[in-house]
Amino acid sequence: MYQEIKPSERLNKVIDSFWTFSKNKNCENFKVLPDTCADLIFDLKQNKGILLGIMSNYQLRELAAESDLIGVRFKIEKFGSLSKIPLDKTKNLRVELSEIFPAQDLETVDRLAALENRKDKIDLLEKFIETSVKQNTQRQDQMILSVAEKIRSWKGIVNIGDLANFHQISLRQLERRFKSYIGLTIKEFTNIVRFKNAKKLINSIPETSLLEIAFDSGFFDHSHMNYEFNRISGENPSYFR
Repeated sequence: MYQEIKPSERLNKVIDSFWTFSKNKNCENFKVLPDTCADLIFDLKQNKGILLGIMSNYQLRELAAESDLIGVRFKIEKFGSLSKIPLDKTKNLRVELSEIFPAQDLETVDRLAALENRKDKIDLLEKFIETSVKQNTQRQDQMILSVAEKIRSWKGIVNIGDLANFHQISLRQLERRFKSYIGLTIKEFTNIVRFKNAKKLINSIPETSLLEIAFDSGFFDHSHMNYEFNRISGENPSYFR
């Protein structure tokens, strides 16, 4: 069974959600769509953790029967300062947590498996994350955080050159810093933000035509939206209606 839990108010700008997956009787296969987030996943049965890096397109996953997982879905721009390695090295990959966090930081989360109550596990993870964020405040790239925030607030309908001019940096420098800190190129990040917004509109306002949603979401036309949806999610826009 999959369940999502919203973070506490003090971390809702850093974490999109916590989630758990457990008590599945059989092996399960499912599709995961890119969402501009990165997940820390703790396998409580095997007592190990991984980072599931930011995705540029959908992935197919298989979970073993009787899984017992707890995950932290980070807003990717908030995770960049915590990682020991550039996040473009984790794109579409599974990475051991020892490659991301110092060993002493991981001692805290080693206690997860011993906790019985889900709330206690979430509380432990929140304390771990809050401490990590405070310890790495100086490593935050404020310019990249600003760029990512603008892309999100404008729902992916942006001109990359204008972003560079606004922040008084060359386009090449901006693209390099963004890719290292976020894990995706600006274009990839923007495309996924636009896809997420269009998918939400398709689901929430079924009376509006797909062509109108395509234009409102910054696509050239319906066929352009079809192409991007297939590339990112493996599905046509109408699948999400």
